[in-house]
Amino acid sequence: MKLNPDPDYERQPASLEEFVKGPDYLDLKDEVYPEILKVLKEIFDGPYTEAALCWGIGAGKSYTAALAIIYMLHRTLCLRNPQEHFGLGSESTISFLNMAPTAQQAQRVVFHEILGKVRRSEWFKGDYEPAILQRELRFPKDLVVISGNSAETYPLGYNVLGAVIDEASWLLDTAGGQRDSAEEIYNALQARIRSRFLDEGLLIMISSPRHRGDFLQRKLAEADINPKIYASRKATWELKPDGTYCGQTFAHDGLLVPVEFRAEFERNASRAMRDLAARPLEAFTPFFPDDEVLERAIDDRLVHPVDEAGTVMDRFQPRDRAPRYIHVDLALTKDACGIAMAHCEREPRDEDEPTVLVDFMLQIRPPVGGEIQIASIRELILGLKERGFNIAQVSFDSYQSHDSMQILRRKGLKVELVSVDQSPEHYETLKELLNEKRARWYRYEPLLRECRGLEFVKGEKVDHRPGGSKDVADAVAGAVSQAVTHWGQGDIRAHIL
Repeated sequence: MKLNPDPDYERQPASLEEFVKGPDYLDLKDEVYPEILKVLKEIFDGPYTEAALCWGIGAGKSYTAALAIIYMLHRTLCLRNPQEHFGLGSESTISFLNMAPTAQQAQRVVFHEILGKVRRSEWFKGDYEPAILQRELRFPKDLVVISGNSAETYPLGYNVLGAVIDEASWLLDTAGGQRDSAEEIYNALQARIRSRFLDEGLLIMISSPRHRGDFLQRKLAEADINPKIYASRKATWELKPDGTYCGQTFAHDGLLVPVEFRAEFERNASRAMRDLAARPLEAFTPFFPDDEVLERAIDDRLVHPVDEAGTVMDRFQPRDRAPRYIHVDLALTKDACGIAMAHCEREPRDEDEPTVLVDFMLQIRPPVGGEIQIASIRELILGLKERGFNIAQVSFDSYQSHDSMQILRRKGLKVELVSVDQSPEHYETLKELLNEKRARWYRYEPLLRECRGLEFVKGEKVDHRPGGSKDVADAVAGAVSQAVTHWGQGDIRAHIL
């Protein structure tokens, strides 16, 4: 939204720095950190219609977003007739919305910052003084600042010129499974801004990071190919002015961190990297907090038995008659299908506690515009039986599996319905085995990637992050837990670690 000194203005808007610092406007003088002022200048001087600010906690992202909205208000109020300028009806209200995870947060943070600075500003007194309601500031010329909530339907009906999505990475509703509220709110706001104001509007998204797949991380990545998105990732200490810290630093994961934050990094380095350094974790509450347990289970003597064409190699043959347990996480079009086979090995040090070996795992993706052929999954399972593997049980999740279960039963296999999603016990069994060094598998990147992105949601469910998957991980957890459950000389009772 560039400064445009055309005759539509009844008075010339102030430059950004003059408006922020000048006594006739916000009169903030040197209160605004130089780095924050630099970011604001870059946003308003550039071609940007969106700004994604992923900053550490306490860096001033809400403060920055509030200043951006107030400056947009100033420039819009300087127009003779904002509605005519933007091609709206004469009775139309131009809105600036603030959305947050809750209505209380929307009102308490960015809206509160806007209200406080407008109240203290000389410029907003007299001709431009707003009427202050509980969740609205109503300005002359039919301009309004509204404190919203987290409902994606909230922007409907508004002529939105500017908006803030506060804590955008934390607008996640996992109660329904895989719903990303931030994406839906973004789409609703962007539709309102673009349809009314095209490139004149500005949507600001601010947050500390949640995990690598969260909404704001996706917007930062999109900025690499979209010149209309301003992207900024900054640690808390990078926004503070010179002299804030003593100058001594320590190194952590490629960063030089002020010694003032040493205690936070020593207490919990991963959380400090997320909250202060604005570097996201793989998952918010990782189900596998220690990545080392996943790597430690890799047996370099084992190899993935499927070639690049998707064919099981001839050399993949059983070396024993140990009972094998197969679990299938079935899908048709949208998701991939995961399949895994595992068996128990007697542990010499303790005959009652076996080691579980994952013999086979595979992620099968549907072709573009097509479906996974479920018959091919059944053929794969029967092919493993024909190779001589002692298939003691095949289990499926509940999705589209009843027909396959009946067909495989007719082929002489024991088939059960096992849902990994219904309870965390299957993953808890896998986790216990990994922690106790009693699980082995070969290196298979789809599995490792999915395991790193798993979240433990509300202590009740293991789920993947938005945009992620857990098809292979589900298959492995199901196969491993079934192998352990049927171990003949004792079993492992999983518990929450």
